[in-house]
Amino acid sequence: MGAKKISLTDVAVEGGGSGLAALMTSPDAHIRRDVMMLLNPEETDSGNLQVGYTTVYPECSTRGHSHDHLEEVYFFTHGKGIMVVGDEEWEVTAGDIVYVPFGPFHTTKNPYNQPLEYFWVTTPHGAKG
Repeated sequence: MGAKKISLTDVAVEGGGSGLAALMTSPDAHIRRDVMMLLNPEETDSGNLQVGYTTVYPECSTRGHSHDHLEEVYFFTHGKGIMVVGDEEWEVTAGDIVYVPFGPFHTTKNPYNQPLEYFWVTTPHGAKG
């Protein structure tokens, strides 16, 4: 498999109940984000990397999650917000990177009036290139 270029303008927003279209119908109105899957493991030589782009809408957050088998890196590209990893919490802004090790619960919050946007990359435990 060779090099690959992906453009955000060519990738559809992931469906589901937490996107903007669900804003008026969901009981979890504060959980609003759209995720675009940019690169799935089966599209890579190693079969390990997964890359996405997330927008968290103003005054909203992600539901949050944890994964014992994946480590993750967030690269913030637009806006500002709050990143929570386990018991730690940081204000983040465009240009910041946050590393999430295997295991802890993590979430992003956007208490501000502009969208918070970031790339994220995951790789599984024991992945070899």
